[in-house]
Amino acid sequence: METTMGWKQCILRQLRERNALQCDFYKEIIQLHNKLTLSVDNVKAQNVQLQIEVAKLKDDNFKLQVQVETGSGKGGGEKSAAMEQKVYKLQEELTDLHRTKGENAQQIIDVTKKLQAKEKELDSAKDNVLRLMEGSTDSIVHRKSYSELLIILIIRDEQQALQLAYTGLEAKLRKVQEEFDDLLKRWLELKALDANIVNNSNDKFLEEQKKKLQLTLDEAVKPVVTSPCPVITPISVSCVPTKVLRKFDAHENDVTAICCSPSGKKFATGGADRKVNLWEFSIRDASSSSQKLASLMGSNAGVTSVDFDVQEHFVLGASSDFAMRVWGVQDHRLKHALTGHSGKVLAAKFLGDANKVVSGSHDRTLKIWDLRSRASCCGCLYLKRMVLYKCWESVINLIYAHHIMNMSPDPIVNELFLHGKVTSLDLSNERTQLLVCSRDDTLKVIDLRMNQVMQTLCADGFHVGFDFTRAVFSPDSTFAVCGSSDGSIFIWNSQTNKLEKTLKEHNSAVISVSWHPGGQYMFSCDTRKKVIIWSDI
Repeated sequence: METTMGWKQCILRQLRERNALQCDFYKEIIQLHNKLTLSVDNVKAQNVQLQIEVAKLKDDNFKLQVQVETGSGKGGGEKSAAMEQKVYKLQEELTDLHRTKGENAQQIIDVTKKLQAKEKELDSAKDNVLRLMEGSTDSIVHRKSYSELLIILIIRDEQQALQLAYTGLEAKLRKVQEEFDDLLKRWLELKALDANIVNNSNDKFLEEQKKKLQLTLDEAVKPVVTSPCPVITPISVSCVPTKVLRKFDAHENDVTAICCSPSGKKFATGGADRKVNLWEFSIRDASSSSQKLASLMGSNAGVTSVDFDVQEHFVLGASSDFAMRVWGVQDHRLKHALTGHSGKVLAAKFLGDANKVVSGSHDRTLKIWDLRSRASCCGCLYLKRMVLYKCWESVINLIYAHHIMNMSPDPIVNELFLHGKVTSLDLSNERTQLLVCSRDDTLKVIDLRMNQVMQTLCADGFHVGFDFTRAVFSPDSTFAVCGSSDGSIFIWNSQTNKLEKTLKEHNSAVISVSWHPGGQYMFSCDTRKKVIIWSDI
């Protein structure tokens, strides 16, 4: 409708402009006609004046002739000559007047012709005006029909455009519907797959429960006899492991932490898959077996360290999600979630008994947690600078938990500056020596009583691969062991500074190692999901 109104206004504007041009043309013609009429009147007036002058000249000529005739009768010769001269001049003037009169007459004729031509042009212009007025009347009469036709054409074009848009939208709708159907089908398949996985897991769990129940019933029916499995007791002398007892996949991703329980009957592993796996370790006829007891879940990020309490009632796992979690060893249930750090928790340990936990984080704080009072923080220590450069991954669980945790006003008793970034610390059972692993590819044995480095352990081919690579003492503190970036495990004598053994079985960097409390076995883990149990037998 707006297009139709605009077209009408355009036509009316064009008609008004055309009429204005015609009026200007008529005005010019009328002005020219008026000028010609005025010129004719002026020429006529000049002609009348010339006729009057001619009459006067004729009268003067007649008088002169009379005078000449009179003068000749009286005999005046000189006057007659003067009069003739004067007559001659008058005749010349008369001739000029006649010539001028002829020219004026010719001008009058030309002006008359021009006037007639202009009158004809004026008549033709009037006829054109009449025709144009008649044409405008006809256009006004036919304008409605033409505007209706134009509106019909515009509506038809709009209908075609809408039809094309509808066709395109319909094609898009079909495509979106197909994509939705495909996504729905895939989603249903994934849900069915998840359901199958859950069902299979439940079935396996039920089967294991049935087997355990059956074994319990069989054991209950049998007479009580001495257990054929010997009880492993700690020995005073540690032995260097030389061979692999078992090698297996412990996690779905990197195995980042491993810890053996105080009795040696269990060990725990932490991985980048956010799980803490609990394993049973037993020795039968000089062979080892490890059975997975449970996967302890609840962490929202990779597990960085694991630890058992002294009574082996709980297992503790620190995570990169700024929290620690405590699970029950027997029921595998989550007991406590300790939150309060503002950075990654890189180390955590039980402090003395199972009721207190000490943790350290990248936020430069050490926190002590009391599990009896709703797992609340009962102590916090903040240091103005990093201890041993940026060693927050193990400083927490070793030095402060076992040696300096008296919460004195100045808890930093001594400071040591090393040449490389520290990745881990381990305290000997006697609490007198500290094993430091640093990124300068060395291990240092520090005497805490003298506050000085006693031994520096290094070897060709030994390279610390990560900022969280952990080195440990043997149970009797005779040996120090650490994994290398090429998958080798280096064992030094911490007293003589001698490299005792290099174990090569891993195919990727070894992150963490843990020595069995009996001194005969060792556990190691790498970045390709592998855990290896080593022995000297």
